[in-house]
Amino acid sequence: MKIKILSCLSCFFSFLFLASILHAEIIQLKNGNAIETKILKEDEKFVTVEASGGKVKIPKSNIQTIWRGTKEELLQVRGKEVYFTKGMEMYKEGRFQEAAENFEQARSPGVTNVILYANLGSAYASLGEAAKAEENFLKALEQKPNNPDILLNLARFYETQGSFKLAIPHYQKLTTFKPDDASVKRSLAYCDYMTGDFLAAAKLFEELGEKNDGVALCNSAAAYIKAGELDRAEMILKKLLAASSPIPRAYLNMATLHRLRKDYTEAEEQYQKALEKDPKTLEIQMGLGQLYLEKKDWDKSETNFNYVLEKDPKNLGAIYGLAQVFAQKKEFLKAGNFCEQLLEKDPRDLAMLNGVGLLYLRMNEPKKALEVYSRLFGVDDRYAKGHANAGLAYAFLEDADKALVEWTRALELDPKLDAATQNKKLLENIMQGSGNEKAVPK
Repeated sequence: MKIKILSCLSCFFSFLFLASILHAEIIQLKNGNAIETKILKEDEKFVTVEASGGKVKIPKSNIQTIWRGTKEELLQVRGKEVYFTKGMEMYKEGRFQEAAENFEQARSPGVTNVILYANLGSAYASLGEAAKAEENFLKALEQKPNNPDILLNLARFYETQGSFKLAIPHYQKLTTFKPDDASVKRSLAYCDYMTGDFLAAAKLFEELGEKNDGVALCNSAAAYIKAGELDRAEMILKKLLAASSPIPRAYLNMATLHRLRKDYTEAEEQYQKALEKDPKTLEIQMGLGQLYLEKKDWDKSETNFNYVLEKDPKNLGAIYGLAQVFAQKKEFLKAGNFCEQLLEKDPRDLAMLNGVGLLYLRMNEPKKALEVYSRLFGVDDRYAKGHANAGLAYAFLEDADKALVEWTRALELDPKLDAATQNKKLLENIMQGSGNEKAVPK
């Protein structure tokens, strides 16, 4: 990951000069000469120095810099200037390890240098050394909390690392400094989407789309769909599809919208239009696979998920889809094999673990389901849906006490979880001798 570096050498050395002593020793003239002397007096126009023939006034207009330290310290600083310049050159050439080493050599003990920290962060980020990159970016930001370049570099760093929640506040702060920067808002909207704040993402994408950005509008519709705002998404998609050359993904989003409304005929028609426009997009085949799964057309669903898996053998959605198909077809050995693949490929995805647990419940394997939920709780014990379905697994095993414990825990974490509420009430009624409803998975 290559991030912008800051190249202000004058700023770099202004920090180093702050660390030196206050007694003037060396004056660098604009003609290239240097005078090692003692400053006797200094005003707005002249610097009076000690010379062999007496006092000499030097116009400040002729002076490049005044070094306030010893000659040895000046040589040391000049050496650090060489390292800094070399680090810049190495970075621009893509030699990030050498750049980082030179930037490290340019550091001075006890000197706080914002630009150096920022560039070290960029070099380490480009090397993939996330911990060192973050450390240096944060040091730079601590000294200059409102510097747009540092904010942008840190936000992009977190985004590329998948730490979307950490990126968001920096992008938000940037929007106050750069309210018209569409790229910043687009990145913020993407991070909102990836953290599950679909409504915030939808509104930002929609704002960008108002400036004739069809892709942003399409993204807005997708986010509204995720947020459950189907009517709002439909308004946007109808506008996009009415254009002379609609964005292909608009058909896919409209198909998803109709599938969620269980309008399967219209959904299938939109998926087919999407395929005509963009036949290589696997998401369309995934959508068709899910559509046929919901219609209980197991063979067509299997065909579509297999097509995706042939093109992309690591596609977890297709693997999960096939696990569902074979569970429904009661081919439990095949379903179990796909479940095991899921557990191997992404053992920390909470939603996926929850889904695999449910599949084992559908296959009447409550013990295996509990093994999966145990793994889930090892990743995050605050996942309410997992506790709700773990309670269901204990209910299958006729362990009422543990089922009640899990459903109680689920409701503590999410009081609005209807399945846990219903199942807990059902079990309590059964234990009291009444109730004949069926338990509900979540």
